[in-house]
Amino acid sequence: MGGEKIKPFFIALLFCASGAVVIGLLLFQQRIFLAGRGVFQFLSFGIIGSAILSGFRYLNRWLAIVIVLILVILNEMLLISAGQAILWQDILYYAGLCVALIVSAKYYFPRLSRAALDRLLVVSSLLAVSYAVVTVIIYLAYRSIPSVPQVSLSQMIYYDIAQGFLIGIGIGGGLELAEAVIRRLSGKSA
Repeated sequence: MGGEKIKPFFIALLFCASGAVVIGLLLFQQRIFLAGRGVFQFLSFGIIGSAILSGFRYLNRWLAIVIVLILVILNEMLLISAGQAILWQDILYYAGLCVALIVSAKYYFPRLSRAALDRLLVVSSLLAVSYAVVTVIIYLAYRSIPSVPQVSLSQMIYYDIAQGFLIGIGIGGGLELAEAVIRRLSGKSA
C-alpha cells in the first residue's frame, strides 16, 4: 500500500469525522461528547463511519476492516465503562452503518463522480434507511419482552431516521470536501 492511498484516506477521515461532529455540535452542542446520550453517535459513529467510508474508498479492504474493528472495540469499551453499552443493539447499528457506507463507497461514489450533491444525499439516505431498519428490529425485540415499557415505533423511527440522515450529511459532506482537497493536492482539475 503506497503513500498515494494513505494520504487521501487520512484527509477523508479527518474531513468526514469533522463533518459529523460539526453537525452534532450545531444541533446538540457539547452533549455529543457524553457517552450516555443518544447524540453521542454524532461523535462515535461519525468517526467510525468516516473510517468505514474512507477506508473502503481508499484502502485495501482488509486494512479498512482492521481499522474499523479497532475503532468499534474502542467505542464499545468506552460505552461499557460509561455503563451505556447494549451490545446486541450496538452490533445492529454497526452492521447498518457498515452496509450503508460500504455500499456508498463501493457502488454509488464511483458511479456518481461528477455529481457532488447526489453522492451526499445517497450517503445520508442510506444511513437513514439503515437506521430505520435497525430501529424496527430493536422495536420488535423489545415488544417481545413484556417487562420492558412499550414505546412508540413511529417516534423511534422518526428520531433514528433524522439522526442517521444528519450523521450522513456530516460524513457525506466531509467526503465531498475531502475529495475536492485531494483533487487539488494531486493537481487534477475539479
